[in-house]
Amino acid sequence: MVFKEKEDKITNTAWEHLYQRFEQDGLLPEKSTLKHPFWKTAPFRTWAAVMTLLMISVCYKMQHRNTPGKDLQVIHNEANAPTLATLLHDGSIVCLSEQTSLKYPDTFDGNKREVILKGDAFFDVKKNPEQPFFIDTELATVEVPGTSFHVRSDDSFSLSVRDGEVRVSLKDRRQTVSAKAGETVSFHSGRLQLSKTGTNSFDGYFRQIHFKDERLDNIALIINMIFDSVRIKVAPEVESRRITFTLSGNNDIEAICLALNLQYRKQDHTIYISKQE
Repeated sequence: MVFKEKEDKITNTAWEHLYQRFEQDGLLPEKSTLKHPFWKTAPFRTWAAVMTLLMISVCYKMQHRNTPGKDLQVIHNEANAPTLATLLHDGSIVCLSEQTSLKYPDTFDGNKREVILKGDAFFDVKKNPEQPFFIDTELATVEVPGTSFHVRSDDSFSLSVRDGEVRVSLKDRRQTVSAKAGETVSFHSGRLQLSKTGTNSFDGYFRQIHFKDERLDNIALIINMIFDSVRIKVAPEVESRRITFTLSGNNDIEAICLALNLQYRKQDHTIYISKQE
């Protein structure tokens, strides 16, 4: 009996604390005249249980609605390796420098696209006003409406914009800076600073580009983004062909076609790749 009384006392104390919490937050229904304290009544306990479950559900959704999925893909470029290029499922292009890794979901669900970067990479983000693109780094968060830029996410954080505009926010929320084409955001003396971008800042990413088991149509898109002198078009029936290959010279297209048993022809400034006739 003593144990039962002690257990009831603990239970009542817990309900009383919950009642006080709801009362402070203005969440209680209108009080009525009762002989017993409202928090001891069955209606309150039923209502409180429902409200508690609702609050837990809302908090869970708020915590998870804008975070990347649990099952993230990881692409990593090794040390002393050429730039590793890939295409995300939304059409955005990513070029990873050596010793750089990128975590991303298979598909971008919800109200934003989000990836996690560690290292140095070039991005050409496909524009989607209804689903902005976010890059999470150790120091800052980068918000991208749709543009191209490179970002170093190590201790000497910097970001240079090639096209469009980018917003950079320190994770401690002390400062947010917007940078446009031709501008660089860098972190010095505890603050983000804006400056002009140096010439040839992006060339290093494109001197030698490696594709790892990449689709042929994705390779064409990436080459078309990088080089203005030539355009590549791939016939629909061979778009899904995959290859691991490093671009390093003038005969790259010929080498790709030989490896995949395809043919190509050049007309004006466009190269057409198709099946062998």
